[in-house]
Amino acid sequence: MSRKKIKILYTIPNFNSAGSGKALINEISRLDKNIFEPSICCRHERGDLFNSAKALNIPIYIAEFSVPMKPRLKGIENVMKLSRFLKKINPDIIHSYNYSDDYSEALAAKLSGIKWVYTKKNMGWGSNAWKIRSRLADAIIPQNIEMIKVFFNKTTKHTLIPIGIDLTEFKDLSRDEELIEKYNLAGAYPIILTIANILPIKGINYLIKGFSLINEDFENAKLLIVGEDKTEYADSLKEIVRQMNLGDRIIFTGKQNNIKSYFSVADIFILPSKKEGEGGPISVLEAMASGVLSYGSDVPGIRDQFTEFQDQLFESENPGSIANKILKAVEMSEEERIKRISRQKEFIKKKYSIENEINLLEQLYKNILDKKK
Repeated sequence: MSRKKIKILYTIPNFNSAGSGKALINEISRLDKNIFEPSICCRHERGDLFNSAKALNIPIYIAEFSVPMKPRLKGIENVMKLSRFLKKINPDIIHSYNYSDDYSEALAAKLSGIKWVYTKKNMGWGSNAWKIRSRLADAIIPQNIEMIKVFFNKTTKHTLIPIGIDLTEFKDLSRDEELIEKYNLAGAYPIILTIANILPIKGINYLIKGFSLINEDFENAKLLIVGEDKTEYADSLKEIVRQMNLGDRIIFTGKQNNIKSYFSVADIFILPSKKEGEGGPISVLEAMASGVLSYGSDVPGIRDQFTEFQDQLFESENPGSIANKILKAVEMSEEERIKRISRQKEFIKKKYSIENEINLLEQLYKNILDKKK
């Protein structure tokens, strides 16, 4: 008689985000299907990665998995209705990739007798709703060490599981000549790359200012800013670049699907996030795995990814500090550069491989159900 598989329902708002959506798809595709039976619930079918989710060939439910909690009487009615919906699916565990402070999903899961887990992706903690969400959870997955220190030091529910990447995707990248031609990068040095949706928290304005400080030192330097740029904030940054007369040196590429090509042409990768910090930015890991010398703000989330490269961190929100790191990177000997890039790859392999993430996740699921017994 075959053993019953463990049913996991993953809830995620959408597949618009390359970071969150891709991380979830990577996880599900590698779960041991002899033991686990995954499914997904999301709010709509839009998003660049939804077709990738469909290609997993698992059940996908298009539905709301959270409900308004106010007014209270109506909130209770909403939760009861959601609970009945979840009970029809009847997973053993719900793993929430909803990164808001909503707790209605957790409450509905409790009423249905379903174990509920959530991944804490960001460093936000603005309301008591997070406390309720955490009390209701059977397990919490913080993505960096500082989350544990700041948010979860009084609970034993947490299990640190850093996001992992597929190292084979970024192995032996060949230089993308089409990209060189598209952005007029032939002869450019250094080519500096950042990958982030252009939001204030990402600190792109400080990177632009830092780049402007070294502009006169390098006649052919280029800065590629890869990420969603259809916002008023992005427009304001483009205007700053125009006023600096750096439009031919600082290039906004917009949102891109194949970011590996951008790593293949970059000399330096920089993530300039603001002091609020990050959860576990995947772009740094991918840059390191691709063999690009990488630098990041000395803030939560990014610090974890540079534990063995402390001198590759810079003071957040400080353009001068960013400029200094660019200068040091350019002045680095070829021997030292090769050595550091090799160390970066080994670090990612040891700490941030997708295999490591999946092993920890599968063990957590088993532990949760063992407690149930």
